[in-house]
Amino acid sequence: MKQVDMGLKPLFSLIALTIMTSALFLPACAREAPPLPPRIKVIEKAPVKGEDTEEGVLASGTGSLLSGISHHTCALRENGEAECWGDNGYGQADPPAGSFAAISGGWQHTCALREEDRAAECWGNNGYGRSDPPSGSFIAISAGGRHTCALRENGAADCWGFNDYSQTDPPAGHFVAISAGSHHTCALRENGAADCWGDNAYNRANPPAGSFIAISSGYGHTCALRENGAARCWGDNFFGQSAPPTGSFVAISAGVSHTCALRKGGAAICWGNGDDGRTDPPAGSFTAISAGGKHACALRENGAADCWGWDEFGQANPPVGVFRY
Repeated sequence: MKQVDMGLKPLFSLIALTIMTSALFLPACAREAPPLPPRIKVIEKAPVKGEDTEEGVLASGTGSLLSGISHHTCALRENGEAECWGDNGYGQADPPAGSFAAISGGWQHTCALREEDRAAECWGNNGYGRSDPPSGSFIAISAGGRHTCALRENGAADCWGFNDYSQTDPPAGHFVAISAGSHHTCALRENGAADCWGDNAYNRANPPAGSFIAISSGYGHTCALRENGAARCWGDNFFGQSAPPTGSFVAISAGVSHTCALRKGGAAICWGNGDDGRTDPPAGSFTAISAGGKHACALRENGAADCWGWDEFGQANPPVGVFRY
């Protein structure tokens, strides 16, 4: 039976790039901020079955720079102010004022960490409590389908929102990166081992053994990077979204039915469902990348945002100016 393409909607690059998704590397300017986890960085993006729409959703990891999600995209300006564009049906593209250290877009909601105290703040659709974070300080945050997950200062995972598949019931222990997907969540242990929980359809929550340096939960699949930069994906592969090309990467982001990554030189490459041009990135060098529902966005070396793919809500039409990179 043909799978419906749900329109849902980065690892510290070896060359100095911090991308979205989960283990955000927060800016060093916050003096009283908790320490950040070493090395790992999850990418960003993840989807879930459509809510109030026949389309699916995209949700995903966390990023201190850029966050492309379902049908809206968010990024942080150099001064930490959040800016979003695209679908704003629930106010998900209408961020509050102030400075943030990291931001992550989910399905109809967006979450971020305040720069001054790393407190979590979410806006948009609050169905199932997805936009109602607990108090306290965090070092990473990832907005998923209808749930959100974050990492405490001690590396413990904390999740809230819809829990139909136990996606908000993280295992005990310490993590250095986390990425919330549609109905599942994945994270990296201190030793680089991947751990996933929630809906295991297509084996999306059944990671291979071994050590990784980045991870990204998508709609029906999950992708991660080995220590040598090789990409490894598991889960749904109907469109080839879980069949990455060979070679070394410095960032990766799993979307709904496509995946995007950055080569060591900064070139973007995408695979999977190519409808709407979502797997046809422009030429040039980038420092961060995020695969959304039917679109993808990336940051140029000068901090300018560049997006491609489906643009019905303006999610692939970023504002001008410089974003953190």
